[in-house]
Amino acid sequence: MINILKAKFLLLKRNPVAYIVTTIIICIFTYLMGLGQETKEPIALSSTLNSEQNTEMIKELQKLSQYDFTMYEEKEALKQVKVGKVDVAISLKDEGYKLIVAADFMDGPMLGNELNTIYSQILLKHAIIQSSPDEQQEQVTNKIEEIQDEPSFNIGYKNLGNENGVKWDQKLRSLFGFTLFMVIYTIASGVNHIVMERRNRIWERITVSAIPKWKVYLANLTYSFLLGYLQIALVLSIFYFGVGVDFYGGFWKSLIVVIPYVLCIVSLSIFIAAIANTPGKFNAYMSILAVPLAMLGGAYWPLEIVTSEIMLALSKITPIKYGIDLLNGVTVNSSSIGDLLYPFSILLFMTIIFMGIGINVLEKKEQI
Repeated sequence: MINILKAKFLLLKRNPVAYIVTTIIICIFTYLMGLGQETKEPIALSSTLNSEQNTEMIKELQKLSQYDFTMYEEKEALKQVKVGKVDVAISLKDEGYKLIVAADFMDGPMLGNELNTIYSQILLKHAIIQSSPDEQQEQVTNKIEEIQDEPSFNIGYKNLGNENGVKWDQKLRSLFGFTLFMVIYTIASGVNHIVMERRNRIWERITVSAIPKWKVYLANLTYSFLLGYLQIALVLSIFYFGVGVDFYGGFWKSLIVVIPYVLCIVSLSIFIAAIANTPGKFNAYMSILAVPLAMLGGAYWPLEIVTSEIMLALSKITPIKYGIDLLNGVTVNSSSIGDLLYPFSILLFMTIIFMGIGINVLEKKEQI
């Protein structure tokens, strides 16, 4: 069995182009569909504040992650709005701020409220410091900074009307969906070796030797599993360690819960291999099957926005749906083990059914 595995990986080492290209495609499309869609509203910023106040104000403004602030001279900032390069310009002054917005910019009041809050906090801080005796101002400044870093109490916000609302993360949605979709082709390429070997009579030579047939099956299935699992682990690691995608503390759990999905796809590929008699038919069947599975399973769009009862019913027979449920469960939703038992058990059930039928059909065809 170990020797068969070594032979499989040696063949992969000699021709790794398809595996590498598929991994790169997953990363590129995931980035374009997820992180690439995230854009910040550009804002032209000008200031007449002194250097200390300006630094403090910019530091607070940068906490508004939905905006991208760029410093200009005041005339240049106004020109940016006039020519349509930006929709907003902010002029920071000692007595307050001046907000210039384009006619079609709808978030002016919200941005104004944010600026009012920042200005009131900074002005209050400076008023407290200036009202203190000169010899105590430095001590008061340090005390205020200490209080800001470690407040006496925190205010939490909770929407009681949306307790069961959908938790959404576009980055993870596109990452999980596209990765689980594309790995189907990777796993299928591993299972395709079985079809090719049986077609070329190599399978018969192996099984006639002293190697038990179950070891031959196990070696091929283990190779297909590792091929898909390592690709998923590699892609998730690239986006976690390299790109910095937030997994909500569930990165290592995601590497565990994806295992039943990979097993299910291996079993599904064996089932299709039992139906197909040639490598060409097998590749055609898997290509035709993968896209509907991805569409129905929520790889392209979230099932939460689907209203068709028929589409939702069909989604329950797709492995991708349960794979995404498991990955979202350990990341965005922070689900308990009990909540994950349902998708986990469904994937294992599919694995047993597909594997059992697939191997039985393959064996009957061999006897014939």
